[in-house]
Amino acid sequence: MQPALDITTEEQKKTAKPRRRVPFSFILAGIAILGAMIYLVYANTQSSAVYYLTVPELHHCTDCMARSVRVSGIVQQGSIKRNDQTQVVTFSIADSNQTLPVTYSGVVPDIFKPGVQVVVEGHYTGSGPFTAQTLLAKCPSKFQSATPTAK
Repeated sequence: MQPALDITTEEQKKTAKPRRRVPFSFILAGIAILGAMIYLVYANTQSSAVYYLTVPELHHCTDCMARSVRVSGIVQQGSIKRNDQTQVVTFSIADSNQTLPVTYSGVVPDIFKPGVQVVVEGHYTGSGPFTAQTLLAKCPSKFQSATPTAK
């Protein structure tokens, strides 16, 4: 049996629509936009990435001078010195029998006092005090068991 319509390959070529090609400039523009997006994501995550260290780890860190770091420690007794005119607070934090002098300029949390665990974020040059841009004080847990008082 023979098909009702017998179209030869030459006739098929004449009736078929030619494929449209995407201009090369569109491909280049797409690659450029994709590259820019990848760079922006990478640059943004690198600028906001912060290492979290303890005081001994900061003293042993060799490449921490070039980046922002967070350091955790306990505020030492008698080390807090405030300058109310410039709103600068200097204090020392300790962890594992190593201390770190800290200078912070800004508003101090209400619960900031000796014996409180703090997290400071900033830069350390290797000598001199740690320059903090952020000071966070960890509040004691509200779920600690209460000690009964004697009546």
